[in-house]
Amino acid sequence: MPTDHCHLFRSYRRKRRVESAFDVTGPSYDLLVGLHALSAVVGFGAVGVSGTYAARARAAAEPRQDPGLRRYFHPSTNWAERSLLLTPVLGAMVLWAGDRSAASQPWPWIGLGCWVLAAAIATGRCWPAERKIQTWLAAAPDCGERPLPGLVEFRDACGVVQRGASAISLCFLAAVVAMIWQPR
Repeated sequence: MPTDHCHLFRSYRRKRRVESAFDVTGPSYDLLVGLHALSAVVGFGAVGVSGTYAARARAAAEPRQDPGLRRYFHPSTNWAERSLLLTPVLGAMVLWAGDRSAASQPWPWIGLGCWVLAAAIATGRCWPAERKIQTWLAAAPDCGERPLPGLVEFRDACGVVQRGASAISLCFLAAVVAMIWQPR
């Protein structure tokens, strides 16, 4: 009987070592939390900047004549905005590497819900509208025709980006409040 008891104790100790091998503490965990926060700030911030430029483009009398708008909305992928997609991956790593008991609390799920809504708005509304803005601004320069061809659709796309960025910013605010307050 003492042999069984010793075997059980060794098995328990081995299991405990394996579990703790996956815990991230100290500077590694702080770096992971910092990367998670940075991806959120960069991603959500870039969406906010796009909304601001879209408002500026929507209000411009001659949007194609504004070099700042043409520069910002040049035809390419805005990778800073896409870092928004990295936020939940890093958040899951923070949750898994840190206090796993937080997974049973509502705050990480509130944050994930806010992110899902923000990602749906960004991928379904904002980013396609931004492509329309980019395409219109990159088209042939002002040909003197009045009203400018496609201007109404351009302004509509700007409005979509502007409203979408506002909604995404509210999602970000709600997620930050949930992450700091951590309701139980």
